[in-house]
Amino acid sequence: MKRRDLLSLLAAAPLSGMLSRAHADDSNLVRICVPYAAGGSSDVMARVIGSSMAGTIKRNVIIENRPGASGIVGTKHVQAAPPDGDNILFHNSGFVAVPMLQRGVSYDPLKDLSAVAMIGDAPNFLIVHESVPARTIPELIAYARTLPHGIECGNSGINSGGYISAVMLEKLGNFKILHVPFKGSAEVATALMSGEIKMQVSTTTDAMQQQVKLGKLFILGAATKQRTRLAPQVPAIDEFIPGYSLDGWYGFLAPAATPLAKRQALADAIKIAIDDPGNRQRLESMYLDVKFRGPEDAAKSVSDSVAYYQRMIDELGLVKQ
Repeated sequence: MKRRDLLSLLAAAPLSGMLSRAHADDSNLVRICVPYAAGGSSDVMARVIGSSMAGTIKRNVIIENRPGASGIVGTKHVQAAPPDGDNILFHNSGFVAVPMLQRGVSYDPLKDLSAVAMIGDAPNFLIVHESVPARTIPELIAYARTLPHGIECGNSGINSGGYISAVMLEKLGNFKILHVPFKGSAEVATALMSGEIKMQVSTTTDAMQQQVKLGKLFILGAATKQRTRLAPQVPAIDEFIPGYSLDGWYGFLAPAATPLAKRQALADAIKIAIDDPGNRQRLESMYLDVKFRGPEDAAKSVSDSVAYYQRMIDELGLVKQ
């Protein structure tokens, strides 16, 4: 089966309790917008949780993939939706930095969206293709410094979380990176596995993990201050590049002014979903450190991320493009 056909199938596949848009009753429907293409880590996590939520809230739940512009297309779609609890956004912490780095982005992560729940923390990993002659971070830095135009690194769009991760790595590690944007993490993963790009700083996918087992890809480090409990054998990048770490969570947000009661009801269903042993195992297999946070604590996570990324952007001297 061709990759395009597989992704189309995944995007349309009716999980338990999830309906295609053509057959869904809008009056009994919750839409979860994923601002990236089907097949990536965000998409898979949203589908795992959405399937379980449907049974809990006794409503139909569908996943809508709205990729484009580093997640801006999907984010703006939910921002403009009615604040009725029927439209929510599944995103990662990197979205808060996009307005800080990209001109013309008109959403404010603190004012235009309301937190629903966080499902956990997931570090980005520095992953290289087997053709890269480096199996440690010092070896990668030494190799990259020999390349006039830098080492090719894919991301889900300029100013996406993966892009910001790579820029910070480039600045703090003092080597050149050639940034190559794609529409979503699934496309980045495919490019990395084929050798079209040589490096990625992002979360992993099932396919990528299989390639790691086969020795086709190599995980050199985690974008954390300390080693993650889900991959203790992987060194923290901070061990080699002091000061390098990234705030990384996955969670749900709703349009601003969505009533707390509606957000809490959704949060309760999300908690039930991630407490399910099978779902938790599936999420942890993607290196998600499952940690539920309800509306109030999730809002604090968003606020903390805004402060964190603003500080990092200021320290690195990054400017809007």
